[in-house]
Amino acid sequence: MFLIPADYYQIKKTKKKGRGVFARREIPAGTIIGDYVGLLIKDEKAELLEKKYGNACYSMDYNDNGLSIFPVDVKAPGVHLINHSCSSNCDAYFYFGHTLYFALRRILPGEELTIDYGFDTDNSNKKEFLHPCFCGSPFCRGTMYTSDAKLRRYGAFYRAETKGQKFKTFAAGKILLPLEKYPPEIQDNVVFNLFADREAAPLNQEDEKMPSISELRKRLRESGRILNFKKIGLKVSAIVEGLIVSGK
Repeated sequence: MFLIPADYYQIKKTKKKGRGVFARREIPAGTIIGDYVGLLIKDEKAELLEKKYGNACYSMDYNDNGLSIFPVDVKAPGVHLINHSCSSNCDAYFYFGHTLYFALRRILPGEELTIDYGFDTDNSNKKEFLHPCFCGSPFCRGTMYTSDAKLRRYGAFYRAETKGQKFKTFAAGKILLPLEKYPPEIQDNVVFNLFADREAAPLNQEDEKMPSISELRKRLRESGRILNFKKIGLKVSAIVEGLIVSGK
């Protein structure tokens, strides 16, 4: 389910990834794109449905209890159509039993909205789960699986974020409905990697020395563009696991 107005996005076909979601307007950093709602089914059934739809990755884990959320109608517009990228501009945020998709940084018109699926490597030895990645990013891992270290970082972050949240869980066969109220936005956190839009023109910076990582995060997040430090002779395109990614 999308939570942004319909005129902020459009669904288009991509060359290698089926349908995708593209921005029609600028989407500010922290904007909640949508909520992953749908039918709750057992993981085994989710695997069968994934195969039915060509391993399209439409299911979402539901609170680590052996259930998955599956779109009621896969043809209808929804966040299940947001494709994977190893240098994504969106991420997931867990909130009172729901998985919210939000903009990691400013998303520019024409950009495809993407999220790092971050599949668990526990399943990587299973042939049917070997999902290759076709994102074409310079940061592409070649797979939709992520590292155990990243999963541990995210796990620790979300355990802290959701501590004290009380919510009702539902059984298989039930439909997970939208929340009555959503947070106004999702704040930045160092756990999230930030990648600039490499297709947009770099944003010139007048600094004579490199700003702190926290300041760089702020600028990348607010602009969505590569930061071109002319006087230093470096361009900052990403912050990955606390490290600055730059080049001339």
